[in-house]
Amino acid sequence: MKRIREIFLTQYIGAIVIGMLVVQAIAGFISLLMQPLIWYTQARESRSVMQFALPFPWSQLLPSAITVVLYLVVSYLLFAWLYQTEEGKLAAGEAEKTESQSD
Repeated sequence: MKRIREIFLTQYIGAIVIGMLVVQAIAGFISLLMQPLIWYTQARESRSVMQFALPFPWSQLLPSAITVVLYLVVSYLLFAWLYQTEEGKLAAGEAEKTESQSD
């Protein structure tokens, strides 16, 4: 795993994959916002006098919402795995120790 991490970091493959995942999440979120608007305009235009208004099928948005959340979670986990440093972990631990000692 360390070799794969090194390749992802040195060849910028990891940054490209993270960027693609974030873009997919943004596109999915925009699609998620547009679906109710499109449904509302289509239902409003095609409704007749004798037809009653059907409620929006909110359950159809669930797969898109789950997909957006999964894209964001995977991109965050990949970012955390690729760009974590041992020095950063130690520096955070030392900073906490110095704060507790100063109190």
